[in-house]
This record gives sequence, structure tokens and C-alpha cells, in this order.
Amino acid sequence: MLIVMRTAYQYKLKPNKEQVSTIELWLDLLRRQYNYRLGERLRQ
Repeated sequence: MLIVMRTAYQYKLKPNKEQVSTIELWLDLLRRQYNYRLGERLRQ
């Protein structure tokens, strides 16, 4: 009998103002890239 145990860790982030700004910038760029590629895929 094989028993598989999954574990998950959660971390609470406490970024400073500069880090928040950088994270928001990255998320905006990733969102734009995702939407652009999704639009390309739907146009085909």
C-alpha cells in the first residue's frame, strides 16, 4: 500500500513600498503579455 502525503507551505509576504511597486509593475507587464498572447491565439 502506497501512501502519498502532500504538504503545502504558506508564507505571508510583507514587502516594503519599493518592493510593492516592483511587484505591481511585474504583474501589470505579465497581465499585458498574457492578454496579448491570448488575443493572438483567438484571432487565428
